[in-house]
Amino acid sequence: MYRLLIVDDEYHIREGLKLMVAESGLSVEVSDVAEDGATALRLYTEQRPDMILLDINLPDMSGLDVAKIIREKDQQTPLLFLTGYESMTYIRQAVSLQAVDYLLKPVTSEDFEAALSRAEDRIAQWRRSEEEAIHRHRSLEPLYREHLLLDLLQQRRPAAEVIREMDGLGFFGETSGPPYTVLCCELEEASQQEATATSKPHGSMHKSSHVFAGLAGEAAAAAGAKAHGAAVSRDRRVVLLATASCRAAERTAQQIRQAVQERLSQGVSIGISRPVQRMEQLPEAYEEAVQAAEHRGWVGYSQIIPYESIQAAEPNSSQLLEKELLMITEIRAGNDAAVHAILQEWSGQLAGLPVKQVKMIVTQLVLFVMRIVQSDASVGQTSIQEQDPLLELSRLRHGPEMIDYVSRYFVRVGRHVRESREKGIPRKFQRAKEWIREHLQEDGGLNRLAEYMNMSPKYLSARFKQVTGESFADYQTRVRFERARELLLDANRKVAEVAEVVGFTDTNYFSIAFKKHTGLTPTEFRKTFL
Repeated sequence: MYRLLIVDDEYHIREGLKLMVAESGLSVEVSDVAEDGATALRLYTEQRPDMILLDINLPDMSGLDVAKIIREKDQQTPLLFLTGYESMTYIRQAVSLQAVDYLLKPVTSEDFEAALSRAEDRIAQWRRSEEEAIHRHRSLEPLYREHLLLDLLQQRRPAAEVIREMDGLGFFGETSGPPYTVLCCELEEASQQEATATSKPHGSMHKSSHVFAGLAGEAAAAAGAKAHGAAVSRDRRVVLLATASCRAAERTAQQIRQAVQERLSQGVSIGISRPVQRMEQLPEAYEEAVQAAEHRGWVGYSQIIPYESIQAAEPNSSQLLEKELLMITEIRAGNDAAVHAILQEWSGQLAGLPVKQVKMIVTQLVLFVMRIVQSDASVGQTSIQEQDPLLELSRLRHGPEMIDYVSRYFVRVGRHVRESREKGIPRKFQRAKEWIREHLQEDGGLNRLAEYMNMSPKYLSARFKQVTGESFADYQTRVRFERARELLLDANRKVAEVAEVVGFTDTNYFSIAFKKHTGLTPTEFRKTFL
C-alpha cells in the first residue's frame, strides 16, 4: 500500500478526503493528516510518506513553500495540490515543483482518484528506474572491482587512494585480512600453443578467454578461498587471496589448474607470490607472481611455480658444479645406476651445508631437470610435471628432507626418461638394446647381434637406426661411455678393469677415446667427481 499524507487546515475536508481514499479501491492508505505547514514538514521527516496532498492556503505558510522545502531534500515523492483558487501563478509554481496534479475545491471523487492513480504511476515509474539503476550498478561493480584491483597491483594510482575505495566497497569484508597472496594464472595458449591457437576461429579464442576469467574465481571459491580476480590480458588473470595460508594458496592454484584443464582442455601455469601482511605490499607481491609465472617457458608448462623457488635459484643460476652437471647428463641419458651413485655422494656433501645453501643448490638443479623434461620431445611430460616439484620443494624447511625429496625426484625423472625413450620400440629391438649393454666386451658386435636376432647384419643395421633413431655403432659407443662413467665412480675399480668391461683391450686407447667423448681422461674424471 502507498502511504498518503493529507495536509489541509479544514477538518471536514480532511475527513472527506480520507473517506474518498478508503472508498477508491486504490492501493493507497492515509498514513496521517496535518492542519498546518510545520506539522506537515515534521510528519514528512518522521514518516517519509509515499505521496503528499497539500492545500495551498495553510495557517502558517503556503503549501507551495512546504513543497519547496520538501523538494530541496527529495525529488521523487509525488506532490498533489488542492486549492480553492484557480491561479495561473499557483499552477506555474506547482508545475515547477514537479506536481502530479493541481486540484480545485470542491474535488470530485473521480478527479481525486485519477490524481491518486497518476501518483501511483509516478511512484511505480520511479521505482522501476531505481531498480534498473541498481541493476546497472551491480552489473558494473565486478568490472569496477577489477579496475580497482589492477590500479593497486600495477600501481596505476596511489595505493592509499585505491585502498580507501576498496574499504568503501567492503572489498574483503570484515572476516578477511592478511596474509595476502597473489596468483598469476597464464594460459598456455599464448606461447606453447601459439601455432594451434592461430588456427582457431577468433570467436573460439574469445570464448575460451571469457570462460577462463570465470573459472579462476569459481575454482578459488571451491577451494574455500576469499578471492578477487582481474583480467590482465586475454591469457593472463591475476587472483588476490585474502586470509590465505601458503597451503591454502597452493590448494587454490591446484583447483584453478584442474578446472581450466577440465573445462578448456588447456594447461595453465600459475605463479605464486610470497604472502604479505599489508595491502600496500601487494604491488611487490604481484611482480613476484608474474615473474614466477613467466618462468613457465623455462621449467615447463602447467606448473605451479612459487616465487620462492625461482628466487632460490637465481643467485647461482649459471654456476652449476661439475658433479651436478654430470648428474644432469646421466638423468638425461636415463642411467639409473649412475644417478644413484652420484646422488649418494652428493647427498652426503650437501648434508653439511647451511639450509639456505642447500635450498639454493637443489632448487637450481630441479629447475635444470625440469628443463630437460620440458625440452626433450621424447619424454611424456604430463605425469612427471604434474608432481609440482617446485611447489613441493618450497614447502620443505630442513636440509635432509630437501635432499631426500630431490633425490627421489631425480631417480623418478631418470627412469621416466629411459622408459619414455623405449616406449614404442618393438620388443625385438628392446631385446637388441639389452643384448648390446650385456655384451660390451665382445668384438664383432653387429655380426653377433645379427646372429642373436636371426637377421642379416645389413638389414639389422638399417632397421636398428629406423626403429631407435641411432645407428648400431652410435648406440654402442654411447652405452659404453655411459657404463664407463658409472664404473669409474667406484674408487675400488682400476681404470684398466673399467676399460676391459666396456670393450677396450688397450687402456691407453680407452683413455684417449674417453677424453674425446667426455672432455676428461678417466683419471681427471675421477679427480673431479670422487
